[in-house]
Amino acid sequence: MIFLTVGTQFPFDRLVKAVDELVGNGVITDRVIAQTGHSLYKPKNMTVMEFCSPSEFRNLICRAWLVISHVGMGTIIETTKRGKPIIVVPRKAKLGEANTDHQFDTAKVLAKEGRLLVAFETEDLPVKLKEAESFVPTQGKGSQEILDAVKAFIDDVIANRL
Repeated sequence: MIFLTVGTQFPFDRLVKAVDELVGNGVITDRVIAQTGHSLYKPKNMTVMEFCSPSEFRNLICRAWLVISHVGMGTIIETTKRGKPIIVVPRKAKLGEANTDHQFDTAKVLAKEGRLLVAFETEDLPVKLKEAESFVPTQGKGSQEILDAVKAFIDDVIANRL
């Protein structure tokens, strides 16, 4: 199963439509469950829910072999900490999908670190789907590890000043 999620803040019809068409054309043969948020496009080839609870969201990520998403940090963190491949498609400000194009910069950095695959255009999805079959995301530091590192740094600074 593939889980498509586009978040809850802005519509992302371009991505929802692209994945729906890939299912309809037989490029994607897996079942797709889609969380479509405020999208106006009505998919014909996927199981759709507009929104889901946090526990449903985590459950869908756990059940999926692949997640396709906007560049939402919550989705990226939940997916990569489970070692699942994720393909992200950055939202475009000029299309009204976001206020800025910050998702492009985030996607570039995380792709360079090996955490995810990026389809900068929806037309890139078929190639990225093929890559996802063997993609294993690198694991980054968890939030507790980051907090521990910051605490150790602060402790070290304080100790050296006394």
